[in-house]
Amino acid sequence: MKKIHNTLSPLIVSVLLLSLLSCTVLKKPSDITRKKPYDLIIKNGFIIDGTGNPWFKGDVCIKDNKIARIGLIHENLAEKVIDAQNLFVCPGFIDIHTHCDRRIVQVPSADNYIYQGVTTVIGGNCGGHPFPLKELYEKIREKRASVNFGCLVGHNTIRQEVMDFKMSDPTEEEMETMKALVDEEMKAGALGFSTGLSYLPGIYSKTEEIVQLASVVARYGGIYASHIRDQGLYITEAIEEAIKIGEKNKIPVQISHIKLADDAVWYQLERIIKPVEEARKRGVEVTLDQYPYTATSSGFTSSFPSWAFEGGKENFLRRLKDKDTYEKIKSYVIKRRLTSTKGINKPETIYISRYRKFPEYEGKSLQEILLSQGNKPTVDHAADLIIDIERNGGASGVFFQMDERDVEDLMRLSYTMHGSDGGVQVLGRGFPHPRNYGTFPRVIAHYVRERKIISLEEAVRKMTSLPAQTLRLRERGMLRKGMYADITIFDWNTFGDKATFSNPHQYSQGLMYVIINGEVVIENGIYTGIFPGKILYGH
Repeated sequence: MKKIHNTLSPLIVSVLLLSLLSCTVLKKPSDITRKKPYDLIIKNGFIIDGTGNPWFKGDVCIKDNKIARIGLIHENLAEKVIDAQNLFVCPGFIDIHTHCDRRIVQVPSADNYIYQGVTTVIGGNCGGHPFPLKELYEKIREKRASVNFGCLVGHNTIRQEVMDFKMSDPTEEEMETMKALVDEEMKAGALGFSTGLSYLPGIYSKTEEIVQLASVVARYGGIYASHIRDQGLYITEAIEEAIKIGEKNKIPVQISHIKLADDAVWYQLERIIKPVEEARKRGVEVTLDQYPYTATSSGFTSSFPSWAFEGGKENFLRRLKDKDTYEKIKSYVIKRRLTSTKGINKPETIYISRYRKFPEYEGKSLQEILLSQGNKPTVDHAADLIIDIERNGGASGVFFQMDERDVEDLMRLSYTMHGSDGGVQVLGRGFPHPRNYGTFPRVIAHYVRERKIISLEEAVRKMTSLPAQTLRLRERGMLRKGMYADITIFDWNTFGDKATFSNPHQYSQGLMYVIINGEVVIENGIYTGIFPGKILYGH
């Protein structure tokens, strides 16, 4: 046996040497430093998954643009690691009600939203959207955006395209043309249909017109979102109209920026709850959105009688020249905008946020402007000032109309979600409503941490999975394996809004990271300058 062993040894040695040589030659540097299985791991965070469930401690793994795993994972398995020790990790906030469609192409960074932790914005609300939608999408694809963007079809836009500012009902031909345009926009990828029934020219429409147009949306599985006709004495009837439109077409109904916006109905929450909950018992999917402030913001046209603008701006200016017509308009403005049942000095509560003709008035109340003009701040003079503002091209205003108790009570409703009703802002321009900068951090700082109106988990649900569910965004709104990696990470102790009515251009504090489609957009509180947002198309 010893002889055989000695004979085979050289052969065995040669084979072993050849094998070692082959391994050395074939093994590349990339094999030695093999790519790790995950792109990013968020370690040690308090995870709020967006469902309303209590937070739990864990790690989140991201691969490509989606969540690959949630659990306890070794940090060596990722190319990049974020240590979220003592931080909350939750789905990126979804703002279901914005007007970002107006400026997202010009300011694709959408800084005032990403600094709130918002990862998705929905435009086309209150009946208005850029037409045609496919052109807007093309521009966004070209410029790119920091946030995800989806859009609704605006009824006011469609009606104006076909009927301009006619007060009459649409003819059969006009209705068919409007339906065709809605169909075109839904095919382009709209998520649903919106109305602004206290704005022009939507205010001229009747319920049946909207029912017919919404029937087109129903074929595509879209939603119906409405800035209802009235948010004061007739709010119940206005809500019932919106519900009727959705119920007839078997589509979800979203009531926009819900509020009791007339001091004559403050604390009468049953005006909202009764029609909504009766509809939900019948199987109608009705939800609400709300911004956490006691002031609204819009143009001044809703302060006027609808007939004043029939036929467009030239006819409006002509009517103002007639003394009797002017007095009728003025009386309406006083009743609609300047009357209080609780003795509130209305000229003191209305501010100018943006006024191109007279930018020096921005940030001032009607009372302050009247005093600067040498006029007494009476209701009569305030009405003249509002008419003059519209005569000079119009302005955006901030109107303190709600009571804090109503804001809190509406927030407690399980079917109410948070939304800003804001738009993309240029830092330092004008005096916009602070909701443009502070909506989402304000909910957490003021209403969760300080006031304890709702729990943190419930607030996050209202910012994430509830709007995703309403919009049928199936792969967003929760932290789950396979969902898109839209994630917001914040410090519970410091996260909050800084924007105020007197100084609105202030970003939030305590926001640590924002991840959109797997890319880090905010890192250690600083925008990284990238544009990973996607267009979210309807079904």
